[in-house]
Amino acid sequence: MFDWFKDAYNDLIQWFKDIFNAVVDFFTELPIKILDGLLSAISSAINSIPVPDFLQNGLSTLINGIDPSVLYFLDQSNFPECLAILGAGLSFRLSRKLFTLGQW
Repeated sequence: MFDWFKDAYNDLIQWFKDIFNAVVDFFTELPIKILDGLLSAISSAINSIPVPDFLQNGLSTLINGIDPSVLYFLDQSNFPECLAILGAGLSFRLSRKLFTLGQW
């Protein structure tokens, strides 16, 4: 006799569960969407920076102008590896400054 009431009650409870799950999903995805928007804005700001004129042709034009004996000395003294280590250190320092908001 009261089956219709029981079914209506169960449907109401299920509706509240669906609403609650939708709200929980919204608030769990909200920080991800905010971070995505922030990183997209930073990416577009970095992409809008123009490339300097002296880098338009690349480093090969600068290296071709160096005397071959100096190039040999630089190659024997592992100069490319030195530049790689310096670049890694500089990128680490800049990323540390970025992520700690300049406190270090």
